[in-house]
Amino acid sequence: MEKYRVDPRTKIIFFIVIFTMIFISRDLVFITTLSILLLIIILLNKKTRREILPRLTKIIPLLVVAFILWSVLYRWSLFYSYGPVSGVMFDIGLFMTIRLFLILLTSLLFISVVSPRELVIALEGFRIPYKIVFTLGLTMRHMSTFAEEYMVIKEAQSSRGLELDKGFLIRRIRNYIPVIIPLLIRSIENAEKLSLAMDLKLFSFERRRYDRGRFGLLDITVIFVCIIALTISTLHYVFGLI
Repeated sequence: MEKYRVDPRTKIIFFIVIFTMIFISRDLVFITTLSILLLIIILLNKKTRREILPRLTKIIPLLVVAFILWSVLYRWSLFYSYGPVSGVMFDIGLFMTIRLFLILLTSLLFISVVSPRELVIALEGFRIPYKIVFTLGLTMRHMSTFAEEYMVIKEAQSSRGLELDKGFLIRRIRNYIPVIIPLLIRSIENAEKLSLAMDLKLFSFERRRYDRGRFGLLDITVIFVCIIALTISTLHYVFGLI
């Protein structure tokens, strides 16, 4: 039986709480502190540090553009009402940029520490219908395969002289048609092979029984801290204390 240092259900609860606090918080200090804590968690683990840090450097241009746009165009935001203010608001731009960074950081951390098997075990532990659990787990398991197929087809077409990134937007979209069509064909073929394999093994959607184990002291501590943090964030949001 595979052992987990942290129960998969604890991981799911942790990320649900983090995402909830990200979207209900309107305090710059809070989301900055939360970003620092997540960065510390990433740096303390060799695996997450190796997988996530190189990806964070690639989103710096996106964050710069987000800061400029939110500082200037905040009055057309669909999410917040900032009151009768005018001019360039760098504090709003900084807040939304850090929030975007925190969303991306949390998403990368989730992908890094929660495997498809752990996700299936956790969702099954929450008594979610097995059809949904199986479909979601199967989708996550084949995302890497889909990405690899895309890269192989793209490199093959580029080696044949196809210029994918040449011309204006409409032309670039048309250039990707020779990549998209083979990718769709390969996806359909893989789906047919999977369906045939499931039929041969007499697969059914009856609920599976996974050995989820029991919550340990670390799991209880993490869940308790998450509940306290979420409660405080919700009270601040509801009563406007921040």
